[in-house]
Amino acid sequence: MVLESNGDTASHMMMKLLQSFWKTGLITVDQMNRGFQRVYDELHEICLDVPHAHPIMEAFVDLCYQESVITKQLRDACPFRGRKRFVSEGDGGLIKN
Repeated sequence: MVLESNGDTASHMMMKLLQSFWKTGLITVDQMNRGFQRVYDELHEICLDVPHAHPIMEAFVDLCYQESVITKQLRDACPFRGRKRFVSEGDGGLIKN
């Protein structure tokens, strides 16, 4: 839901939902870790349908970490995708040996 939505509203609502599930005991630490890990594992596939899934997921994971919904270890496990470099950014399109 967060990855396919526009804007921050869905991210904040989902974070609040996960936070309430965590605080009331409906979700355990292990369940939270498994859920996030499943999304992490499939993120490359999700990107086929949602091209901007990586930065959206990174922002959502940071939000969840800031609000103490997930641990630092789980935040650090989030796959990071660096920004693509363009030819105009320095090497002029030459292949370096």
